[in-house]
Amino acid sequence: MIEGNAIHRVVFPCRRAFGGWIKAKSGEHVAVQPTHWRIWPDGGGRLSQ
Repeated sequence: MIEGNAIHRVVFPCRRAFGGWIKAKSGEHVAVQPTHWRIWPDGGGRLSQ
């Protein structure tokens, strides 16, 4: 991902949501610009309903 002027690896699953990206488990907004995607082994930690 690109955050500001730096490139980092995201260490938690994220999901695209209206207005940006969120952490898949908590739903917390994260200010990132992903450059690559991968499937997380545990299914991405989706929000429980």
